[in-house]
Amino acid sequence: MLWLRKSTPVHDKSRAVGLDITSSRTRGISLAVSGKLRSLQLDEASEELLLFVALDGRTPTVGQAGYALCRKSPHAVCTNFLPALAQPREWRNARHTLTPDSALDLTLGKLRSPVVTESEAIVLALPNYLTAAQISKVVAAAARTRLPLKGTAVGPLAIAADRAGSLLAGKPVAPEVATPEWVVPLRPRAEGPGTVVVIDADEYALSATVILVERDRVRVQALAHWPRFATRVWKDRLLNAVADRCIRLCRRDPRDSADAEQLLYEQLDTALDRVQAGQRVNLTIRTAHWFQDVIQQPEEIKGHCATLARDVADHVRELTESTESATPPRAIWLTHEAGRLPGLARMIHMNMPEGTATEVLPPDAMARAAVMLAPQWLAAELPRAHLDATIPLVLPAVSRPTTHPATHPATTPQPKPGSRTGG
Repeated sequence: MLWLRKSTPVHDKSRAVGLDITSSRTRGISLAVSGKLRSLQLDEASEELLLFVALDGRTPTVGQAGYALCRKSPHAVCTNFLPALAQPREWRNARHTLTPDSALDLTLGKLRSPVVTESEAIVLALPNYLTAAQISKVVAAAARTRLPLKGTAVGPLAIAADRAGSLLAGKPVAPEVATPEWVVPLRPRAEGPGTVVVIDADEYALSATVILVERDRVRVQALAHWPRFATRVWKDRLLNAVADRCIRLCRRDPRDSADAEQLLYEQLDTALDRVQAGQRVNLTIRTAHWFQDVIQQPEEIKGHCATLARDVADHVRELTESTESATPPRAIWLTHEAGRLPGLARMIHMNMPEGTATEVLPPDAMARAAVMLAPQWLAAELPRAHLDATIPLVLPAVSRPTTHPATHPATTPQPKPGSRTGG
């Protein structure tokens, strides 16, 4: 009889890993030499590691355990620590005291196991609001936790570099998120250099980065972030609106119960995804003594956040106009987190010139953009510094237009002195 030995998975250390880190969560994706991409499981049964640290146990725990306490026992949760790096802040509970640095160490320490089994080359995509001192803190934490870090970049700038070839050629990037019904194409896609705006959102702020895509590089023209439009502000608006609806239905307020408020809050992420898909939302509110179902149509959810969406669209338009570009942005790219904020993508689309396309990116777009930079760092084609101003492009992929070669200059623009800055 032939006995078969159970095989164990063989990890290919030649793979590179890109990590997308915000104040809300981390996502990761690995890239094989063959070009095949694979999402990483960073938490139990999840591709996302939520950056909420529970302080109520024997040891601090990063992830879902902290998220499950953020409304029920906010005093026992450390969150939003990424933008607090290099600042004198502490989170204290009966058993534990955390600083931004120690919270980041816990996070990167938890990431180490799923990451280093895949690769010995890590690239981080970081928010546009981190300062040079905070970037240094992130790099130092990666060294302390023995992550094989090869480089860091501003996430939106990495996205522009990843998608530059398709933008210059006037072709869509595949796979695309399904185009909403309200987006009506008015003209064929333009070719050649142009400006794009990348919008992201997390627990700390909503951010926008205006980026010029040239034939040999992408560079930041303007950026801004607005904490008053952070994802937690949108969720607070929704939670309060649903609570008010519950009061009208059964004369009970779920905010009077910590458990009911936590349960309602945890349903909001699924609700946002359903609204983005145009589906009805059924929210369950439950306590030990009563329960209530609150049904909301997508337009009702969007109505609760209409003022926020309108204000964000105004700020984004003002930011793009501040660049004094001769042409409007070629495209507005919203990350998955920004794109599912109720009504935001549509409001931005309506607030921009008709030639500007509005697209919502897949959830792993930022991590993918980061990992695609790894081969350039490994080949010493990128500086050993934080890429926050410009990223050179791989010329063979984007140097020649597919049609009408006479319409574009034959010379390649040269970078301005001092345009590349280090963290």
